[in-house]
Amino acid sequence: MSLEQERPRSARLLLRIAGPLIVLSLPLLFLTTALRIEMNSLGLYIRGFDTYSVAETTLLSETQLHDAAEQLIRYFNHLEPSPQMTVVDNTGRQFNLYHDYEIIHLEDVRDLFDINSIIQSLTLLIVAGFAIAGVTLGYRMEILTAMRNGSLAALTLLLLTSTAFLADFDWMFVGFHLVAFDNPFWQLNPYTDYLVMLFPLGFWQDMMILAGAAVGVMAGAIFTLSHASIRRDHRRNL
Repeated sequence: MSLEQERPRSARLLLRIAGPLIVLSLPLLFLTTALRIEMNSLGLYIRGFDTYSVAETTLLSETQLHDAAEQLIRYFNHLEPSPQMTVVDNTGRQFNLYHDYEIIHLEDVRDLFDINSIIQSLTLLIVAGFAIAGVTLGYRMEILTAMRNGSLAALTLLLLTSTAFLADFDWMFVGFHLVAFDNPFWQLNPYTDYLVMLFPLGFWQDMMILAGAAVGVMAGAIFTLSHASIRRDHRRNL
């Protein structure tokens, strides 16, 4: 009787489920992790303000821009009931930073971030849970293979999506918004709406590149480690 036949049926069934789920979950885990890091990175917001001279565009001080970024992060994490804040530009004019339709759009964005966080948590649970269970039951090689294949799938998808975004970022950006939002409130005026003044198109292009780089680093690291472990185990079994 082979070793595979000697293993409990429940363990063999777990392996049949674990492998494909790990492969499917890893690309989602890498992407949602990258997006969650970006959402909570105050430094990236400030970098974007500096890069695109947002203080000059909005006539707001760097302190107020810093506060606006912090307010958004706290709002996205449900630590503030609203992203709205009162600001004073360098001419002395006091006003609410966002229009009502911008608030609605930010509510929609927060909903997307909530979904992103749920997917990240679920995929992390799937990958970690099945990996630990598989290794514990003696399926170390199979789990490593699934980790390697999942990382390779992530790198392949990253290459394909990066090519599409780099070929026509504007089209992909608009297409994403048409799919993700069921209202027109994302269509903002860069001359009158402060949300798009704070975060111009170039900012989102930079965020896409950084997210892709983060996914590439995570996927590359897991692929390298799992592939090296597989080769080491093969050498030991020779």
